[in-house]
Amino acid sequence: MIVLVATVIGTIWVRVPFVPTSKKTSKVMLDAADLKGDETVFDLGAGDGRLLIRAKRAYPRIKAIGYEIVPVVWFLGFIRALFSRTGVQMKFGNAFKADVSDADCIFLYLITSLMPILKEKFDRELKPGTRVISHTFSFKDVKPVRTIDVPGLLGGRSKVYVYEW
Repeated sequence: MIVLVATVIGTIWVRVPFVPTSKKTSKVMLDAADLKGDETVFDLGAGDGRLLIRAKRAYPRIKAIGYEIVPVVWFLGFIRALFSRTGVQMKFGNAFKADVSDADCIFLYLITSLMPILKEKFDRELKPGTRVISHTFSFKDVKPVRTIDVPGLLGGRSKVYVYEW
């Protein structure tokens, strides 16, 4: 009960809810990332780390780094990464302050209001060719390389946006 209350308070505090990415969507995101190995992969708003752990298991040579700002959710991800023995790094902190200049790929599942802030950050920091894979939320005025429809629960659908900076 304490964990649930702390998570609710934490997500209200940062105004971003903790909604885990489904297995189906994470598979689509991972396939869309077109990872080869020996790459640096970030997940900004990594939640419980499940997407990075899946990526690291599929591509053991990648460097996988997740940022999460909600303490309880970060701790869950930290423990999950620790027990996965994959080498995924879960960092507690504000993803907007993280240096992502060495990223080859970035995963996102955030909210609409944060996308313009990330666009400015990416324009400043990302090297040409960096892939950005976003679940549900798109960048205004940035054309995705492709958009993938993902079937959801109860007949719903979501989208995965693939960008190249």
